[in-house]
Amino acid sequence: MKEIIDYRDHGFSDEETLKQLKVLDRVMSNTKKKKVGRGKNATEIDVYVYDNDSDKEVRAKIKKSIKHYETKLETLSRENN
Repeated sequence: MKEIIDYRDHGFSDEETLKQLKVLDRVMSNTKKKKVGRGKNATEIDVYVYDNDSDKEVRAKIKKSIKHYETKLETLSRENN
């Protein structure tokens, strides 16, 4: 399994890929409130909407990809200046 998500074969540039990855991160990071406990001791905690083992791997892969493309675009902008 590849470590970073790559959209180049779909015709995306690096900027568009970063934008798409941020959208994916926003979707995968959605949370919902869940009640824990009973009666007066009940509290609400935030739980990911998508919370399987595979979803955790996808979330980590998205984070790595965002970090990769941000550093890549940063180095490109430094070389152009």
